[in-house]
Amino acid sequence: MGSDNLEETLGQALRLLESAVHHHRRSTLASASAELPVAGEAVAGWVARLVLRAERDVIWSLPEVTGEDHARLVAQTLAQLAGKGVRTRMLCPPEVIRGVAWQRSVGTVARLEVRVTEGVRQELVVVDGAAVIAPDASPGEPGGSRASMIQNSTVADMLHQLLCGMWDTAQRPMRPLSFEGGARGRVLREVLTLMAEGYKDDAAARKLGLSVRTYRRYVADIMRDLQVESRFQAGVRAVRAGLMESDPE
Repeated sequence: MGSDNLEETLGQALRLLESAVHHHRRSTLASASAELPVAGEAVAGWVARLVLRAERDVIWSLPEVTGEDHARLVAQTLAQLAGKGVRTRMLCPPEVIRGVAWQRSVGTVARLEVRVTEGVRQELVVVDGAAVIAPDASPGEPGGSRASMIQNSTVADMLHQLLCGMWDTAQRPMRPLSFEGGARGRVLREVLTLMAEGYKDDAAARKLGLSVRTYRRYVADIMRDLQVESRFQAGVRAVRAGLMESDPE
């Protein structure tokens, strides 16, 4: 099974399990979860406090960063986990790590492992493989946004296995192209675009006002950073990682 099909299958399974978590809150197993019917940033702070109970391992799916304050809170939590020696893995859609809020705070956290996938649609955190923290900000819910800590071992184990499966198929972020701003970042993206459009080196160099030698050095940098062996592979990986889009303002 190809990686795309595997990711799609894992995504479908995760959506089914997310639905099970949603119903779990209302089931006879509700005594196994601790709910907090509060709204906005209070939920994010509550989640952070629970995540910091981790002793060994955290895997966290984060579909969005809602603003600078949220990004700083996530970054502070991750930094404290790193200080405790807790392995932390973060799964996000590509657009999240390209955002300014992420780059200014979360993107600076040392020893954070990040992979990107479009399959992340709900925030879920599995702590030490034994507890699930599940924020729920669905509109129309009684009491507004809330979060649950589910300590049912079956649910926790299933979610842990699914998130780990998604982690294995997700892409590593392309640091130089996705994080580097300024003139060099723009030139790298322009070179990548011309590569994808099939320009010959001399024609592409003229179009960008570069020498052929300088253009080829940029191409070599791109292929090294994308960890590919051909220009075709570079184009495919760049599209999957969302690197063909313009820089965030």
